Amino acid sequence: MQLPPPLTSSTHPLARQARLLAKGPRTRRDERLFLVEGPRALAAALDARAPLVWALVSAAIVEEKAPGALVDRCHTSGIPVQPVRASLLSRISPTVSGAGFLAACKLPDDADDEGALLARVASGVLLVPWCVQDPGNFGTLVRSAAAFGAAGCLAVGGADPWNPKAVRASAGTIHRFAVARRADADGAAECLTGAGYRLVAAVPRGGADPGAIDWAGRIALLLGAEVAGLPDPLVKAARPVSIPMRDGIDSLSVAAAGSILLERALSRP
Repeated sequence: MQLPPPLTSSTHPLARQARLLAKGPRTRRDERLFLVEGPRALAAALDARAPLVWALVSAAIVEEKAPGALVDRCHTSGIPVQPVRASLLSRISPTVSGAGFLAACKLPDDADDEGALLARVASGVLLVPWCVQDPGNFGTLVRSAAAFGAAGCLAVGGADPWNPKAVRASAGTIHRFAVARRADADGAAECLTGAGYRLVAAVPRGGADPGAIDWAGRIALLLGAEVAGLPDPLVKAARPVSIPMRDGIDSLSVAAAGSILLERALSRP
């Protein structure tokens, strides 16, 4: 396989596009693309047959591995591969730990269409991270939701599901799992109840034990932001649920709490 010469200029169209896609949700929507960073994330995308449109690889990796299994897989899948000078790839990558691979994938057409998501989820537990800001936490929640058999995930405000860090933390499940984002929290609860969902709100203390909740049918499991938690009116409109904890522990991280509740909800006989 003959690869093109390495890119050395930050003004090259691919380098500029990569920087744009790392910036925020609006640029990802404008380009209709999102980034996949690192060898494991790229391998997961290839395994899922995700619609990748290009891949950048560090020239140093190409020289060392001549050209490497991931490069071969991209080539076999018809994905253009462009070597990039290592220092340039480091500058345009979203994180410092990209490990020499950066790819672009087509954004799902219904990425911001919660109506389409709710229509395709006939029943089951829908995970609803409510204004969860950290993309790593969000990606972990998506991974747990897929692992335990949730019906889908609707992000209300907060981190973009297709933020590079969220994509990486999801360990490839973002390509296989039903995910959508609603940018505005106003009216989101009414949208869920109007679609036939019963609301279950995770709270640190005072809620029902997860074993006492009827998880059958359409359930929206609401998880609040890392510090603020869920708004009081939302909790009052829902069935509160709490994970039993020993005294002296105020709360769990949103990723840990969500994972535990998903396991409790979805591992019932």
